[in-house]
Amino acid sequence: MRRPPSLCFVLASLALVSSSAACSDDAAGDEETSSESSAESESEAGEASESEASGESESSTGDGDGDGDGDGDGDGDGDGDGDGDGDGFACDYEVGPDGILAFEAEELPLVDDWTEASTVADASAGAYIYWAGSSFNNQPGNGLIEVMLGVDAPGRYRVQWRNQIGMGTDPTEHNDVWLRFPDAADAYGKAGNDPETRRYPRPICEDASFIAGVEALPEVSQASCVMGSSSEGWMKVYSSGATSWRWSTRTSDNDAHDIYVEFDTPGAYTMQLSARADFLLLDRVVVHREDVEDSLATDLQHATTPCD
Repeated sequence: MRRPPSLCFVLASLALVSSSAACSDDAAGDEETSSESSAESESEAGEASESEASGESESSTGDGDGDGDGDGDGDGDGDGDGDGDGDGFACDYEVGPDGILAFEAEELPLVDDWTEASTVADASAGAYIYWAGSSFNNQPGNGLIEVMLGVDAPGRYRVQWRNQIGMGTDPTEHNDVWLRFPDAADAYGKAGNDPETRRYPRPICEDASFIAGVEALPEVSQASCVMGSSSEGWMKVYSSGATSWRWSTRTSDNDAHDIYVEFDTPGAYTMQLSARADFLLLDRVVVHREDVEDSLATDLQHATTPCD
């Protein structure tokens, strides 16, 4: 006869079943916890990825113009002036690597009675400008034209233009324009070398202490006011013998001095022209470092130098 299981055996079996169920419940709980932890980890990783992407986007644009240079002008050079050349100033024409700034007169923003024409042969680009209104022999500032010059190296520069008289045959008539550099360090007529003489426009030339300071320079033997008309910093700039196209750019009547301007720092500077004589034909303008040979500066094959 088979004996029934002992009480100990029964209790042990029950304990084993209970333990197995508990283990199964614990395992299920572990899987659930693991799943939740994984979801949380993926969520955090996704948030971090989005944050990094946003940070990269903000860092790459920074200024909102999309070029990544941080200056906000969109040209990518980082200087903020929008012209793409990295020099930090905006201009109309700039001095090139060879020390020459050049432009055609007909490219200027013409106002009032300034007129573009092409009837006179052999203009450098086929055209030129002239003042068709009344003359302003003692009143500078009429028909004002301004052009911004980009200068990358300080120093002394010479101003020259190609012109000719446009009426009659007398080379001393219809032969001049007013010129001023209002924000340059200095501008004057110069004659000779080592020593040189200088001619300044009024009223600065009427300041005795200023002239004394100029004459104290070792390279200057004498300085004074220009001969003839001048006022408010304007110089009368005339041609000599220009009955045909000629590079002739001088100041001081019967005391010819070439035109020079000094820039003390790199930057953009204003060159102003205004009407004086009617029918002076203005063809091409150059502003060049004083060490550049005239033959190179006045070469009509030299390209104009607009700011990029």
